[in-house]
Amino acid sequence: MSNQVVVSMFKKITCLTLSALSLCVAQVAAAETIEDKIKENLSDRINLPIIAVNKTPFDNLYEVRVQGSIVYTDADSEFVIFSGQLYDLANKANLTELSMEEMNRIDIDSLPLDMALKATYGTGEQRLVTFEDPNCPWCKRLQAEFKKMDVTVYTFVTPILSPDSFAKSRNILCSDDPVTTWQDWMDNNIKPAQQEDCDPAFNEVLALMHASNVSGTPAIMFDNGKRINGFATAAAMKEKMAE
Repeated sequence: MSNQVVVSMFKKITCLTLSALSLCVAQVAAAETIEDKIKENLSDRINLPIIAVNKTPFDNLYEVRVQGSIVYTDADSEFVIFSGQLYDLANKANLTELSMEEMNRIDIDSLPLDMALKATYGTGEQRLVTFEDPNCPWCKRLQAEFKKMDVTVYTFVTPILSPDSFAKSRNILCSDDPVTTWQDWMDNNIKPAQQEDCDPAFNEVLALMHASNVSGTPAIMFDNGKRINGFATAAAMKEKMAE
């Protein structure tokens, strides 16, 4: 083999080796740059000190170790997964919460409103549906908020807190005027009179509660399909109605 051929082969091998080395260096630099970029970007967006950023086995998903917790983000730090919730950082939106809200959207007219107590406040112009337990203190507080609104409220009496809730619910629903008896108890703590030989459709209401993805009381559903789980002021309910 001539010296010229040997030199040529050596040059080719050297070029290939240098190219491979350059590629490795570039990849390492890129990885470091992405991690540094994530750390820099998230430092401006979350109020937690960032300890470390690590690549995960999944494409474009990075583990971010913060004080006391771990979050996940993409290479551009546009989204963050925190406590099982997906956040859009640019738009400051909880995408998981929005998806859950859409999944739980219910048409009020699809509910068996004839099974609910119907009460009108003000002009009764707006409509909403509630699931309430007679022994729920936050449900009791709702009554004062309804009086600040022009709303028709359909209440599914939902005895879930205690055996006494069943007794009170039966005594209310089996009274001569269930709406007034309900309001007397919820507003003024006037105990409903004992009722016998009456069997309200509690199983149907509890099944409806489950089918509607309601897990506690109070739960408030609005005509636009939105809902609030828990107590809400009149102002908060009006705001939700307007969305």
